[in-house]
Amino acid sequence: MIIFAGLTNASIGALFLGGIIPGILIGLGMMVFVYFLAIKRDYPRDSKVKIVNFLKLVAQALPALLTPIIIIGGIIFGLFTATEAAAIASVYTLVVCMFYYKTLRLKDLPKILMDTLALSSLSLFALAAASALGELMSYYQLGALAEEFFTNNISTKAVFLLIIILFFLFIGTFMDAIPAMILFVPVILPTALEFGIDPVHLGLIVIITLAIGLVTPPYGLCLLLAAKIGEMSIERSFIAVIPYIAIILIVMLFIAFFPDIAFYIPRMINPSLF
Repeated sequence: MIIFAGLTNASIGALFLGGIIPGILIGLGMMVFVYFLAIKRDYPRDSKVKIVNFLKLVAQALPALLTPIIIIGGIIFGLFTATEAAAIASVYTLVVCMFYYKTLRLKDLPKILMDTLALSSLSLFALAAASALGELMSYYQLGALAEEFFTNNISTKAVFLLIIILFFLFIGTFMDAIPAMILFVPVILPTALEFGIDPVHLGLIVIITLAIGLVTPPYGLCLLLAAKIGEMSIERSFIAVIPYIAIILIVMLFIAFFPDIAFYIPRMINPSLF
């Protein structure tokens, strides 16, 4: 969302808030599916947790749960930028892990920093390669050609949205979300604005669509990791996630054609975001 906001000048706070209802709908849809699947397959049940134990678990988890609240709340209410939010959240979680949960020691920090650098470098290399390819596309005016194609061949907003969804579903199968956005969002943005599509609305569609690519081969990074953790074949894992992909697609289509549902929370909390 931060990358998309940087590409389109959309509000990061509006994107964060706009993702709440789609996320809840996707989560509820998956919970309902898992519930009926558990009944059908007769999965074992554990005893219910007592209220006292539940409250103890909430109290134990509360400091960790405050982290996303600090990040999103600070950005939405203008207390700090997205970059500053990352720094503040890092310091906060470091303090919580060292002094509250006591799961982190000073001698663990060098390895954590090295792991962080290695993970961040993957995105940075992807950004660098995508930026170079973006410059090449600009040199050959592919963006202008794409914009001309959309303008001359697509007459309705609904058809444009369907094409965008299908396009990013295809791109997401073999490309990571960050380079895909860097390469193609600037190309489709002018046409989206001509059709009266808000950048935040477009962002939710693109982000949810590209997220599906994380569980679809051949790229499917999350699918590969989950299959390895679960000691399952890629084929079996992919078949297992098809119902969940269907749930995401249904919610995404719902949000694509009824965007006011996703915009309800942003408009309620901070109308100035729109």
